[in-house]
Amino acid sequence: MSTALGAVVGLGSALLSDRVRWGRERDERQSGAQRDIYVAYLTALHDANQALRLVSLGHHPAEVSRDVAARETFRDAGLVQARECIVLTASEPVVQVAEAAFSALRALRNRIAQGQGGRSPGYEADLTHYDDSLQALRNAVRKDLHADALTFRIPI
Repeated sequence: MSTALGAVVGLGSALLSDRVRWGRERDERQSGAQRDIYVAYLTALHDANQALRLVSLGHHPAEVSRDVAARETFRDAGLVQARECIVLTASEPVVQVAEAAFSALRALRNRIAQGQGGRSPGYEADLTHYDDSLQALRNAVRKDLHADALTFRIPI
């Protein structure tokens, strides 16, 4: 009887241990996948921003209007696809700040498409708004990934 009880306790302990390990591994995989989605979105924002800066400086084919060039660079950065991944997988607070960053960059794109560049007051205001939105997004992502918020700004 004591042998049978020992076997049951040993088997139960092993099953419980496996269950805990499986849950921890599942959480780590989910966290890693979510981190990859966040990195892809932030990278797409960065790529779009850098491409828009080039357009604002006139670096686009002469046969392509500035409006078309700005819209193409925004689209080619893969931002819309990365945004959908965020919307489908992230928590609502992260989705809200991700959407704010997307909207701020889109406003900057529209300003560039209209012909305004780095020396116009509207451009500077939109760039500052985008920078603030990006900082809020970074901190929301860090919070979601259980990391401390940044106390300093990363320049864009």
